[in-house]
Amino acid sequence: MFYPNRMLLRSLTFVLAVWLPLSLNAQLKNGRYFQAITTDSAITDTLWYMDGEEQQYLHVTKLLRSPEYSYPEGSSIIFYGKRLNAEGEPLPEAIANIPEGATRLLLIFSPVREQNAQGLSYKAHVLRDDLDRFAFGSFQFINVSNKKVAIDLEGKRFMLERGAFKVLQVKPPKLGDLSIKIVAQGNDGNWNPNYTNGWSHRSDLRTLAFIVDGSNDRVKTLRYRQTEPKQ
Repeated sequence: MFYPNRMLLRSLTFVLAVWLPLSLNAQLKNGRYFQAITTDSAITDTLWYMDGEEQQYLHVTKLLRSPEYSYPEGSSIIFYGKRLNAEGEPLPEAIANIPEGATRLLLIFSPVREQNAQGLSYKAHVLRDDLDRFAFGSFQFINVSNKKVAIDLEGKRFMLERGAFKVLQVKPPKLGDLSIKIVAQGNDGNWNPNYTNGWSHRSDLRTLAFIVDGSNDRVKTLRYRQTEPKQ
């Protein structure tokens, strides 16, 4: 799972729930850290992983990014729960594969519908969250809908195929919000207006926006905003 790959994005189409636009002032430290969100019920003291010799439990919701968690060097992060094998050892509940060269991650946990005795309980989707790829003062759009969309963000126009993403730096407005318009291509090939709004933006803010399928053959946006910590 790399930053972000087409298979990952398509699979997210079926698991992203209705999320509200939220802001979080996270302390961005140097090192290897991840934050997480979930597409279903909150994860509270039911998943844990080993950070060195420390057993670290997660607190994750679908409403905002979790606190930052440090993770050890390696190719994956293995999360455990309460299940044990015949020898009394904990069984993996989720595995997050770390993209090569990444240090900061955003994990999206979605429950596995059918689980056998040795299966995982969650699918852990991994997005690279490094600032050199997604800086403060910018937007990242990820199209996980089943439609091709065209976006106009304050005069910056671009298209996103299904499973595509785009990061763009945007100058904050002197007054008011940025205007955003989204049109989506229907099954008949026609382009239909789907979304018009105003989004707040600052140079110390980065906004992750998922484009997802909505009701009545429309698309909608799910926004996660993060504020740069003050020095």
